[in-house]
Amino acid sequence: ARDTMPPVFRGTDDKGNPIGTNVTFWKAVKAGAKDKAGKPLWYKKGIQYWDGVDATDDGVLGGYGHVSSLDARENSEFLEDVMGEHLQDMMDTGEKLVSLDCGAGIGRVTGSFLIDHFDECDLVEPVAHFIGKAEETLGGESKRPDGHRCVNFFAEPLESFTPEPGRYDAVWIQWCVGHLTDEDFVAFFRRCAEGLKPGGMVFMKENNAKDGFVLDTDDSSLTRSHKYFMHLFEDQLGWEVVKHRLQKNFPKELFGVRMYALQPK
Repeated sequence: ARDTMPPVFRGTDDKGNPIGTNVTFWKAVKAGAKDKAGKPLWYKKGIQYWDGVDATDDGVLGGYGHVSSLDARENSEFLEDVMGEHLQDMMDTGEKLVSLDCGAGIGRVTGSFLIDHFDECDLVEPVAHFIGKAEETLGGESKRPDGHRCVNFFAEPLESFTPEPGRYDAVWIQWCVGHLTDEDFVAFFRRCAEGLKPGGMVFMKENNAKDGFVLDTDDSSLTRSHKYFMHLFEDQLGWEVVKHRLQKNFPKELFGVRMYALQPK
């Protein structure tokens, strides 16, 4: 039987200083400074950081714009391996395939990957000049031979965003959940599940800390370990992790990056 005590993860900041456990850390964030609406300043700090970042691949990837095509290739392979047959079956019935890109930034993941697989793509991103750039680049009538197009550009934080129920075959969440508290993470994934069609799936691609978690003091985000994510998915959400896979061939100095395919229960 599973132990009743939830696992505890220990954290360090980006300088290697210990900062206690996940439990005490999120408690402190919740009890800490808030904005006028009563929302932790944790979130505001993250937005302020990204507000000052260029709306380019290099900007959103912290100077690693050159990994974008590698990233897209492995995303495609992973999606095909996990969902290829299901997506083909849906296409055969004449059903429109629809994706949602969360923390979409300037639309890099949609433009380099999702739009090749889905008839319609929606994007959600809290940073105004990023989602503006995405709409400018990807919005409007389709110029593609396959007619695939981007439909909705939602300028909204993930912690409050609610997808349209039953619209999506796949929800893809990449390099953004470090900004969510555990509580908001779980609530957001639950809302994503509501947004799925029958047979739809949630995908997440994210940095993995070696163990516990690492706080980035610049952009107010947390890099969680694989074990920490598995705890959120299996213990907190009660979902099935259908498959997970490490990204190959990224620069060695970066965190490991892992893709997860999730089946809500």
